[in-house]
Amino acid sequence: MTVAAADPATTGQKTHRYLRLSLVFVVFTLLASVAIQMVVVSWDPFTLGWNPLPSLSHAFYTPVRAVFVGSLIAASLALLALSGRGRAATLLDVAAIFAPLIAIVPTGIDPEHPIGDLRCPGAEDCIPPASLGEVRAGVAIYVVVVLVVVITMAAIRAKQRIGTPSALFVSGIAVLTAVAVAALAFIPGLNADFPFNFWPYPPSIHFLVTLLFFGTFVAVPILHSRGPVDETETPPTPRQRAVYRWVAGLLIADLLLLLAAFIFRDSLGAFPLVLIGEAAALGLFAWFWWVQTFQRWDDANPPTLI
Repeated sequence: MTVAAADPATTGQKTHRYLRLSLVFVVFTLLASVAIQMVVVSWDPFTLGWNPLPSLSHAFYTPVRAVFVGSLIAASLALLALSGRGRAATLLDVAAIFAPLIAIVPTGIDPEHPIGDLRCPGAEDCIPPASLGEVRAGVAIYVVVVLVVVITMAAIRAKQRIGTPSALFVSGIAVLTAVAVAALAFIPGLNADFPFNFWPYPPSIHFLVTLLFFGTFVAVPILHSRGPVDETETPPTPRQRAVYRWVAGLLIADLLLLLAAFIFRDSLGAFPLVLIGEAAALGLFAWFWWVQTFQRWDDANPPTLI
């Protein structure tokens, strides 16, 4: 009987591998939860009626809310844990800052397209009043956690006498985001329309952080489609390089589609173009991430390994 050889990978390598794979599984979990909500929960077998969600973010108002919120928090933690060196790692850190806010500050409900029994009484998008206190509490927790993490990491870097421009940049973005969201949620004069503090675009805090998240999230495959970004990584094979180019091109097209869908959503009616665009963007990123994980599977010191 042949005995399988032991995996020579170090603990750090194994952690890196499975953290990367976990991010793919988190994306799958998020997409699967929304699909199950629409196919199983929203489908009416008697009338053959089906009411798709306007976007992934509207899962906040459905029975899969816990999975939706948990997936985004888990994705943020995985991205931060993979923090390393290089431009791609910096982009992932920035995406990790915005991901929790997508879950904490929900999108509004369109008065013409209620979610289940949740409806808006006026002519503008709204968040049910009963949820506003919970949303503000979530923002307060987010702000406190961000500031504690930034201060802790700054103290560690100071003690070890290490520091990089990218770390300072990410910390600055985190603090700026936390302060801005806190001001829009709690300062009198600014918080009257929370979380719809902007007019006309971006229409809400959720809209803005979603665009920022997707913009930084999908910039990583686009960056890698131009070639290796770190000299220590295993070079991609011709097939992997072709995947990166395809993903980059499709993501650029998808982002333009998403932007158009957000702007012209009133003309789309009930057609879930935003939902399709968001699902496509996450699926394409997961495809890129899966392929790159196995490209770097045996790297001793990948760029996203601390």
